[in-house]
Amino acid sequence: MKILHTGDLHLGKILHETSLLEDQKMMLDRLIEELFREPYVALILAGDIYDRTIPPAEAVELFSIFLVQVRTNFPDLVVFIISGNHDSARRLSFVNKILGQQHIHIIGDPEESFTPIITVKDGKRLAFFLLPFLLPGSLEPLNTSEDIKKPPATTIPPELDFSIEEKDEKLLRSQADLAKEASERFDSILSQEEYQDIPTILVTHLFMTGGEESSSERVFIGTAERVATNLFSKFTYVALGHLHKRQRVHDRIWYAGAPLAYAFDEAGAEKSFLRVTIDTEKTGFPITVEPVPVHPLRPVVRLSGSFDDFYTSSQFEEHAGSYLEITLNDKTLVANPMNLLRPKFPFLLSIRQGIPLDSESEATAINTAPEKGSNPIEDFCSFQQHLYGSIDEQKKELFVQLLGDLKNET
Repeated sequence: MKILHTGDLHLGKILHETSLLEDQKMMLDRLIEELFREPYVALILAGDIYDRTIPPAEAVELFSIFLVQVRTNFPDLVVFIISGNHDSARRLSFVNKILGQQHIHIIGDPEESFTPIITVKDGKRLAFFLLPFLLPGSLEPLNTSEDIKKPPATTIPPELDFSIEEKDEKLLRSQADLAKEASERFDSILSQEEYQDIPTILVTHLFMTGGEESSSERVFIGTAERVATNLFSKFTYVALGHLHKRQRVHDRIWYAGAPLAYAFDEAGAEKSFLRVTIDTEKTGFPITVEPVPVHPLRPVVRLSGSFDDFYTSSQFEEHAGSYLEITLNDKTLVANPMNLLRPKFPFLLSIRQGIPLDSESEATAINTAPEKGSNPIEDFCSFQQHLYGSIDEQKKELFVQLLGDLKNET
């Protein structure tokens, strides 16, 4: 049986003030194309469907159109969707009961994770468990222990106890504690006889120990927010979302990664969906995981060179259609490089000016810094001379005029 695993779509994402909706539409089109290529039983979207808890209307419409296309073209395909840390769980899953009847299951409440969804294909059964991103307090401990302290009892009458609402709230705990609670519940379910002879798949969204993050996902600080891989070792396959790099963290535990690059430190990374094949005929249900490359509308590229390399040379013209971050290595600052290069590179999003300073240059810069009481017009001329090798008289006149206006301010 074949399953297509992806996630971290981040629909509505803005990269350096540029909307990626056009890129995301093409990515979803390629997802549809892949569903046509193989006889998939299920499609997994492992969280972070949207980039924000309140996504733009255009992103919601894009995802709605995608789901309609999936249901129209693949009436027997089962779709499994969970909320991630970027999503609003309640907003994402608000029509889950209706969509579930159309074989589109969206889970945002972790308490619903422990009722498996059984799919049947050619007489073979698979059990799917959907565990969304675990917010503090989203699960209550079923088995309390000495390590978990309950709120102290009180003799104050309920009508006078203004802290009663706080005491009734779910206990706040770390990701590690929440995942451990979920793991114990899953182990109890998987030990039942009916799940001994069928493949079991967990879909979840978390930061698992051993995973490698990039700058485009929100990552928690500290080891308490990392989840041990052995917590979910009883599943046939664990489909992870949250980290944007495709990676295997354990034999049967995979991050599909984001299908598009959402930061410049992901430049050059191969993006893909995962094609997961489960052999239901063999003992232990061995799996095979194959990446399905996703070729973006516009790749994310980092380049470096002198200003003239980009402005007058043709050596970087092949990247004119890419999202670019450029590092200029000129020995002097270049004024307004973005405005000068944008006509040639319309998708230039970021420019860094990496001016190398040796110790002698740095000392000179420090020693020639303006002193208190120095003449601002002379400083301006010196600055112009340093940047451009000459003084623009028009700019100097404008500076003198502005300086005069400033002195007359009351």
